[in-house]
Amino acid sequence: MVFELIGGLSAGLGLLGLVFLLNRLLGGRIPGWVYPFSVAAGLLAFTIWAEYSWADRTLEAQPQLRLADSVSDPSPLRPLSYAVTPVNRMRAIDLSRTRVHPDQPHLVNTLVVSMARWEPIRAVEVTFDCDAPAMAPMGPQVTLHADGTLEGATWLQLEADDRLLRAACTAGEEIRHGRAQGS
Repeated sequence: MVFELIGGLSAGLGLLGLVFLLNRLLGGRIPGWVYPFSVAAGLLAFTIWAEYSWADRTLEAQPQLRLADSVSDPSPLRPLSYAVTPVNRMRAIDLSRTRVHPDQPHLVNTLVVSMARWEPIRAVEVTFDCDAPAMAPMGPQVTLHADGTLEGATWLQLEADDRLLRAACTAGEEIRHGRAQGS
């Protein structure tokens, strides 16, 4: 957040510098109200850019993540969001932590990463059953045996078209066929 504040101030002051230079070239013909307006315009432009690009920048900074789904909600505090809605939350799977046991090819163990604007990143280890379709959060009560089976898991049924399930199963398929990016 501090970096975005510094970035916004830099954009505002940079635009102010351009207005000063332009005023100098024009012989002082720019009215005085343009100076504070240019700072505000630079700050606003940077803020809008930061809000609308955070999801892409976050995923580009972490190439091991594969986006599963995202949520975009308009807000009355951001009127522009009713015209063009920015991504507020997203979930991804960590390809570098995705595993498939050779004896249980329908089970995909991965790390599900949940991200939201201005919130800490949360990650949960989950095993997906691509045949069922279901998922089981891994916890201290769950034991992963050497043959790839789970003991003590609480399976949650999913819809067959669940985006998180599809992302994990696609990554598992890539691992089984040797096309994985993360491993």
